[in-house]
Amino acid sequence: MIKAIINARLVLPSGLQEGTLLVEDGQILAAGSVIPPRDAEIIDAKGRIVGPGFIDIHCHGGGTAHGHENPAEAARHHLKSGTTSLLLSLAYSLTKEAFLQGIHNIRAVMEQEPGNLTGIHFEGPYTSPKYGARSEAAWEMNQDDYVQLFDEAKGLVYQCTYAPERPGARAFAQYAHAQGVKLAAGHTEMSPAILEEAISDGVTIITHLFDAMGCHLGKDSIRSTGIIQDSAADAVLARGGLFVEIICDSRAIHVKPSNLRLALRAAGPDHVVLITDATIRPHDPSQYPEDDYRSSPDLNFNEAGQLSGSRLTMDQACRNMKHYTQASIPDLFKMASTNAARAIGIDHEVGSLEAGKWANLVFCDDDMNLIEVYLRGNPVNREA
Repeated sequence: MIKAIINARLVLPSGLQEGTLLVEDGQILAAGSVIPPRDAEIIDAKGRIVGPGFIDIHCHGGGTAHGHENPAEAARHHLKSGTTSLLLSLAYSLTKEAFLQGIHNIRAVMEQEPGNLTGIHFEGPYTSPKYGARSEAAWEMNQDDYVQLFDEAKGLVYQCTYAPERPGARAFAQYAHAQGVKLAAGHTEMSPAILEEAISDGVTIITHLFDAMGCHLGKDSIRSTGIIQDSAADAVLARGGLFVEIICDSRAIHVKPSNLRLALRAAGPDHVVLITDATIRPHDPSQYPEDDYRSSPDLNFNEAGQLSGSRLTMDQACRNMKHYTQASIPDLFKMASTNAARAIGIDHEVGSLEAGKWANLVFCDDDMNLIEVYLRGNPVNREA
């Protein structure tokens, strides 16, 4: 039976439009000024905003579940908050055995009942030892190792983050790119020249811009005390044309308000990708100093008290971004859905309300407070 979502304010590629969304067999039939069939099941949106479900391409877990240990539970946690497409990230801090087990666990879920779980993001393991909450764990670049990782994943890796300045990085990037994986530069201090090399090797995404990124100190740096050096983030924004992940927490700790606005202005609303970088909180925050870090509701720390990911959900990330940048509703949905789909190459299936795509939907108010979630045309029980 066709479902007709009426009285909706639809987030369409052209902008907000009052109209109707028709859904059949989990897919969108039409969106906009359309007339429902007489026998359609009517769903009254009551004037609420209806947009494409959120897409999170960088997430390590949710609730009480690590993504590499219990991917089904982590995915369910984020589905309730509107994430209808999710890449679970395997981090450079994992041992080889844990990394491989994480791949196996995610693959097993996807072979049975994937739900909102879309695939895997390798956040490493080949990042810079200088940058990251667990920098001592960065792997040595070994071809046998990375061939094994990709073989084990069996085509489920959509994105891979690496530090382009590391020895052997170009060979690794070229191998990963040949597997059809979208390359992301992150946990890096790459220079503008190395960024250009990385782009020529296939890099199209920047992992959590402004976080775990450093300055390249050239041979003349000792003679230029007091002059701001080239930072990896500066090189990215000056270059343009890249998708840039942004973690937008409620206190703007990961990315300061001025840098949120800078990213939105420089990269544009068509290239900013909101992510959660969510983990679970294994450590009691009361042991840390009373400051913005400890009191923030959506930050996480490692055992050393360092900032380590977040407890964000995508709906909260949208509300935070709206607060700090005054971004419009259509732009927020670009940053929380459309751009992510484009970045990892799944925009033919999801990321916008267009005929033929999956009816992954969120209903919300003007403040991006979530009201309902639909996965492939079916309502999600957010209380279970």
